Formats: sequence, structure tokens, C-alpha cells
Amino acid sequence: MSPRRIAKLLGFFGAVILIVIVVITVVVVHHRSREPELARRTLGIAPGALLQAHNFHWTQMRGNQSQWVLKARDARYSDDKTELILVKPQLDMRDKDGKLIELVANSAKLLLDGNHVKQANLQGDLVVHYGDFSLFSEGAQFVPDSDELDVPGPVRIEGQDMTVTGIGLTGHPKAQTFQLLKQVHTTIIPRGQGEKAKVS
Repeated sequence: MSPRRIAKLLGFFGAVILIVIVVITVVVVHHRSREPELARRTLGIAPGALLQAHNFHWTQMRGNQSQWVLKARDARYSDDKTELILVKPQLDMRDKDGKLIELVANSAKLLLDGNHVKQANLQGDLVVHYGDFSLFSEGAQFVPDSDELDVPGPVRIEGQDMTVTGIGLTGHPKAQTFQLLKQVHTTIIPRGQGEKAKVS
């Protein structure tokens, strides 16, 4: 499999995960915001927040099978319902082929217009694991309406005896087109050999 195809594959699944975490989080927090006032007080309301939950944990089930698990150390919905902040979000799910998809970051900020997500920003030590591949970066931004994914800084993709690095990744998840922008380097380690082959 070529490095460009690997980058495209990982970019696609990273974008899918961004979309999933946006949709799941909005649904979950919107659902929780309908809880009775007493229940919301029990969770602890901070100034400027409609809902604040510590050790946030949500498991979506279909029958007796878990579809996905979303966790965060803290979740906070702003009082004007225009922002949703997740601290230390972690999303675990399986694709239709049974491969595990894991996403972690230091924080996620969703900009909202009602129940519509205008933009999702993931910041700090973003890691996406998909099957045998892993993508590492410092953050990503996704704008659903224009189908734009932007990873502005260094990107590292590891898996299947190779590492691909570059600066910046852009893409359009629905169109499944992605591009590493500059300083793209590929290091291949042949199976059973200690030598590395470097391709730029």
C-alpha cells in the first residue's frame, strides 16, 4: 500500500471519527440538558454553563452490542448553547469490519448553532488509532458545512512497517480526498530487516 493511500485512509478515518464525536456529543449533551433541574444541580453547575458533568461517560448500545463509548474528564455546555467543551475526550468504537477505532485528545471544542455543529476543534496530543495504523498530531479542525478538515501542524502516520510524516493535512471527508501538504517523508522498514529505506 502506497504512503499516499495510507495517508488518505487514515485521514478518512480521522475525519469520520471527528464527525462521530461531534454528532454523539451534541446528542448526548442535548439529551442530558432535558434532565430535571434537581438532577442538573446534582451534577454541579458552574457560572456560565448550562450543564457541567465530571467523569462524563456515555455508552451507545444496539441490542446487547456496544456501538461506541465516549468519555471525557469534564463536559461543559455554555449557557447560550453556542459552545460545548470536552476535557480529555476519548472515543472508542468499531467499524463495520470490526476494527477498533480510538480517538484521544486533550480537549474538544464544538461551536454550535442550535443542534447544528458549525465547527469542531480538537487540540493537544491528538491520536487516532485505526486497526494497525495510528495518526498523531497536535490538533485538527473540522467544518461540516463545507466538508473541510484541516490539521495545520506536524502529522505522523505509523503502521505496517512504515512511518509517513509531513506538515499539514487537508481534506474533504465526504469526497474522501486528503493531502499531506509539505515536507512529506516516508520511512519503510522491510519485514525481517533492520535497515530502513527512506523515501521523500
